[in-house]
Amino acid sequence: MKGKGIQNGTGAAVDARDVFGAEIQYFRADPRYWDVLIRRLKDTGARCVTTYVPWGTHAVGAPDRKNPAGVLDFAGRTDPRRNLLKFLDLVAGHGMRLNFRCGPFCCNEMVWGGYPRWIVLGDPNMMVWDCQNRMTQGYWIGKKEGSQPSYLHPAYLAQVRHWFAAVDAIIRPRLQSRGGCISMINLDNEVSYIIRDGLLDSDYNPVNVRRGGFYHRFLTEKYGAASRLPYGRRYRAIEDVEPPRAIPAAITGDLAWYTDWLEFKTWCMCRYIAELRRMHEANGVKDVTFMTNLNPHLPEGVPTRMPDFEKACGAGGIVGYDFYRGTFMSYSGYHSMARVLKLMNASLRYTWSAEFMAGTWNKILSTRVSDDHMKFMARCALAQGCKAISWFMFHDRDCWGDAPVSAHGHPRPSLEVLRDTVNLVCERIGDWDALAPCMDVALVYDLIQHQHTAVGDPSPCNDNDLPVGDPVIDGTPAGKASTEYVGLFRLIEENGWQAGVVDVLHDARRLGKYPLAFLPGSPVMERAAARALAAYMKRGGVVVMTGAWPRRDERGRPLRFLDRGAPRRAGEWRIGRGRLVWREDYVAQDKPEKESMSALAWVGGLLQRFAGPPRVHIRPVETVRWVDWQKGGGHREYVQPRNLGSAILHENRRGERILFVLNHYPDAVAFRLMFRPSDRVRQLVSLDNGATVPVKGNAVVLDVDRKCAVVYRVES
Repeated sequence: MKGKGIQNGTGAAVDARDVFGAEIQYFRADPRYWDVLIRRLKDTGARCVTTYVPWGTHAVGAPDRKNPAGVLDFAGRTDPRRNLLKFLDLVAGHGMRLNFRCGPFCCNEMVWGGYPRWIVLGDPNMMVWDCQNRMTQGYWIGKKEGSQPSYLHPAYLAQVRHWFAAVDAIIRPRLQSRGGCISMINLDNEVSYIIRDGLLDSDYNPVNVRRGGFYHRFLTEKYGAASRLPYGRRYRAIEDVEPPRAIPAAITGDLAWYTDWLEFKTWCMCRYIAELRRMHEANGVKDVTFMTNLNPHLPEGVPTRMPDFEKACGAGGIVGYDFYRGTFMSYSGYHSMARVLKLMNASLRYTWSAEFMAGTWNKILSTRVSDDHMKFMARCALAQGCKAISWFMFHDRDCWGDAPVSAHGHPRPSLEVLRDTVNLVCERIGDWDALAPCMDVALVYDLIQHQHTAVGDPSPCNDNDLPVGDPVIDGTPAGKASTEYVGLFRLIEENGWQAGVVDVLHDARRLGKYPLAFLPGSPVMERAAARALAAYMKRGGVVVMTGAWPRRDERGRPLRFLDRGAPRRAGEWRIGRGRLVWREDYVAQDKPEKESMSALAWVGGLLQRFAGPPRVHIRPVETVRWVDWQKGGGHREYVQPRNLGSAILHENRRGERILFVLNHYPDAVAFRLMFRPSDRVRQLVSLDNGATVPVKGNAVVLDVDRKCAVVYRVES
């Protein structure tokens, strides 16, 4: 962001105007309509075309000595849809930028995920293996066949190197730094072993787990010698260590053995991304922004550790997140997206969405995506700190419908959402890049808690459910701390405050910005996190911990949190100038419909007592009620006692402020907003219609339609 001094791969400040864009897939559109599709996108004010460049699409013949990446067609000799060169010329002719997404994996509802056939149906020894030494399922969307190549297998990387040599010959003269249109390059896509991302699902390929393989290299980098391994048994050499091949009912002294296997996968993925970047650079592709993108996982950040992925992209590289919330964004869907964006704000230099759902995965019009849903979803993302959006898709294509324009370029109502969003950010708001959302309290992200969850999660890629169960540590099941983390965000926001994430391993100094920090209780805690939290309390901060008392550190060693053992009962303690409030039971739930009003009230009391007034407090003027149908027929009155309104203030260093107000109810609601007394707000100016709303006594009532987000400039 310009306001934060963030620079891209060319050394220039990242400007949201240059990142806003949408996906146009030349190979899935009739070339007669390429020009109109590009013009339609340009007319929205967005400046960046994104497109996959699938290896499997351009490979029209098998590899041979002359053509080691396969016989490739980039000029449309065999099919005009393969004429990548013409498409790039059209993009450049319109003065647009381009994110060149050449994989090698694309996903994209394509057969084999965009790989050529000989990769996914190739040598079994090159593929990802599971804990039983079986090849794992690859991308089976288009055809139920094929496997995922093991990221660091030298035979696979050798073939990728040939593919990159071919595409880099196209990229080099068209780099923006050389007067062309290519401003970004996507390093693979959603690197996470596709959907085989459970602890035991991958990657037991011999190149990793054989004696002296990548697993042992990772352990050597981390520990140096076998004598330093913090496992439940002793080893003569690091090369004697075997990875876990079963999940126990309980973990005692060998916690790090399991979490190291998780971290090894992070290490593999980041090493793979960095290797792809170095391949491009070796081919002369430099002075460009390298990026990669993450797909949804629960818990977020495991094993796709965001700062590590950013580092793998190199200096000026950025990491985006892919948000798909279906044809209608539920209340829990909003919080899932908001939670991820808050973690990105806490741990990345630039927060943006590399794929933001526009349309849906089919052409069934009864499940169409409404334009007001798209607008609401986009504004919710902006409200929680997403600085730029790349919509996916821009047009209809195979296995995708209801996009902003048809495959022939016909505009649809949702096209106006793109235009409105880009105009809001780049014109009406002004210096968007310098603004940041104001958070009132902290919610602590401690990596080891979520690693405990991930060890027991059979399918982290299923981000709708968070399992609770084995392995148990000191009586606490896996998933409890992550569930508390998920639910606390809602309990805080439903009381009218906003919680920001502090990733204590990445930057614990952020704790100092907040008077109050909520900490999900867990039997395990990073030792560095324990030190940071103790220092925070000694300086005057208040920590509220709900759930298990931490007894072990990340290596499974005994931990005396705050230099004491677990108290016999919950309570409050003075810690230096600060305080610890501990409640033994967990208060939050994974789903909003399970929340208890008593838990909501308890959290609200702590916020009032320790946090002080939020920057903007929001509540409905009266209890929200509506009449609708009930199961079995007939009418009934529905009453929602919880506060489903959100108010997020953005501010820059010059004191300029923008306010987002979100209504998550299914009906129009009047909200009362109260600004912090010291802000002395005089009026709000609507950025939708220019209307002025006077603020008296720092309070104002705003009437907001259902599932709607309104934006105001705040004037003192």
